[in-house]
Amino acid sequence: MKHATLFLALSISILPVNNIINSANDDANAVFKENRMLISESNTLSLQQPGEEKMTALMFKRQEFCRAELKDFEFDIEYKVMSATVYFSGTNFKSVEVGEITSNSLKPIKKYMDRCAAGSMIIFDNVKVKGPDELVRPIAGMSIILH
Repeated sequence: MKHATLFLALSISILPVNNIINSANDDANAVFKENRMLISESNTLSLQQPGEEKMTALMFKRQEFCRAELKDFEFDIEYKVMSATVYFSGTNFKSVEVGEITSNSLKPIKKYMDRCAAGSMIIFDNVKVKGPDELVRPIAGMSIILH
């Protein structure tokens, strides 16, 4: 009888733990789907939670790379930016101009970045990243308004 009670007690305590682990995985996947670009203080744009970002034109022009990060994620997992379409409009742009990046380097769009000034708007769209599992995934982009 003691063994049956012990087994029942272990089963009850294990089931909620499994539900918590599954829930944590679902939360991580939900967070990943909502990630976008975010500006960091270094010369790197980061992919994080949704939101329109504002930054100075000077700081934007100094950016050299972009990277993918999971906001509020406890594990250090690296996602590499594989590609993105970048739209430029507003100040110093007569119409919307389009650039492409194919890695974390912003060098391919540097000629557009150099033209940016206060009032320019930059949109990173169709962002694709590769995780440690080697799968390429799309994530939400971001928009930046320069001041």
